[in-house]
Amino acid sequence: MRSNSSLLLALLLAPGLSSCGEPAAPTASGDDAGARVAFADPSATRVSVERGPLPPRYTGGLPTSAADMKGWWEDNRRFPPIMHALDGIVSGDAGWMARLRRSAEQVPAAEAAAWVGAWQDRLAYRTVTPAFCQSVRAIAAEPDSTLRRALMPVFAKDCAEAADAAAVLRADTPDAAVLAYYSERESRPGPRPAFDPRLERVARAAMLGDDEGDARAAAFVLAELRQPEATAALERLHAQIRDPARADEVAMAFAHSDSRTGMTQLNLACARRTDDPICTSLRKPRAAVEADDSDQTKPDAAKVRARIEQLQTMGFSRVGEVDPSQVERLDAEAVLMSAGYAHWFDVETGQFPNAHDSLLRELAALVRPSLNGVVFEEVAPEDDEGPYQLVAYADGMIYRTRAENQGDWYDVDAVLRLLDALLQARKSQDRFLALETGDQTLIVVGGPRDAIDAALAQKLLTPGDPAEAERAGKAFEAQVLETLKAKVP
Repeated sequence: MRSNSSLLLALLLAPGLSSCGEPAAPTASGDDAGARVAFADPSATRVSVERGPLPPRYTGGLPTSAADMKGWWEDNRRFPPIMHALDGIVSGDAGWMARLRRSAEQVPAAEAAAWVGAWQDRLAYRTVTPAFCQSVRAIAAEPDSTLRRALMPVFAKDCAEAADAAAVLRADTPDAAVLAYYSERESRPGPRPAFDPRLERVARAAMLGDDEGDARAAAFVLAELRQPEATAALERLHAQIRDPARADEVAMAFAHSDSRTGMTQLNLACARRTDDPICTSLRKPRAAVEADDSDQTKPDAAKVRARIEQLQTMGFSRVGEVDPSQVERLDAEAVLMSAGYAHWFDVETGQFPNAHDSLLRELAALVRPSLNGVVFEEVAPEDDEGPYQLVAYADGMIYRTRAENQGDWYDVDAVLRLLDALLQARKSQDRFLALETGDQTLIVVGGPRDAIDAALAQKLLTPGDPAEAERAGKAFEAQVLETLKAKVP
């Protein structure tokens, strides 16, 4: 891993990342020797380039059986890479949605439930786009189908509005979609949906089911709705539970309700479950709880407009499309994120493989249209041993670079290296810059070189070190582990 100073130097001086002057000419090997600080192994910073077509699997169909869904990560011959397909689907691309429909229509009836469950799991934590919502809204109005059942939970969670209530509450809509529709979330503006008897039936199935976490989650959905019918339903359902441990789990939700009866049950449960987070929060002074829950005040709209005009003058043209009322903070990063010039992400992925290819697609979108049409791929190491290979297919060429295997942490330097090579090959004047955050997250800005240079010169942006984000996160993990060890007798 590089030191902070060397990586920062690389970010500021590399072709396409330079804040001044012209990029250094690449060497015959493909290295930018005049700009980058070398690793001990020279091949670690090389982007190789060769002629080659996009592999046929990228235009192939999607899995049509439960077994193929389960083995999709490892199958690199028949199907498009899984993250490539998922990113295309959540983007709402018409071609990808059509491919998903064709695959759903071919799933055998006996495997439909498993296939649907696999897709629901794959889509559960993905960020969807307005185009996706528009496509699935039409599907939600269709008769029951394998495709509809697979897509309704994520639609209900991230897309559904009041006008979609009839479709979401249909008897053939999966229970998970009903709970997702009523769950509190920031992505849906306006008041919470009105209580419907279907919600009580779904919550009852969850509370009396096998999964303790599902039972608790369903109870909190009812409690947080804060509607008299929902509160009464929670009281009824809690009274029906015969398992004391499950009843205590469900009782935790009364902390978020207005139920007097429920508060009595909650206090009794907390006498037995003193370490539950809900119970520990009840023991905090009210002022501390209110401070924890307080919302950050939005910045003055006039100041946001001034910031927008300042950045637009520098050359960030898309900021002119930003609604000042939707900007959460006054700093330049917040405005640039609202305009699609910056991406904020956690350097720790929490998974294997890490899906560097998804990160590549998200960052490439910042400099649109400079990298439009580029297809990215991550080749993960077998059995979590050895490095990754990051691949880009563009303009009849194949670009490859090595990414270090850092467990469940991105090799951000390798990601930026590959993007930089593509910008240079297309003779783009765009660049990428990592910003300082002080924690294990990272903000990467992508946009016109002159605009980023101007923002740096006026100190609106502060260059950061991707490696420092990883170090901060790992230091925190180590501190938590030491704390846990100290508690063990």
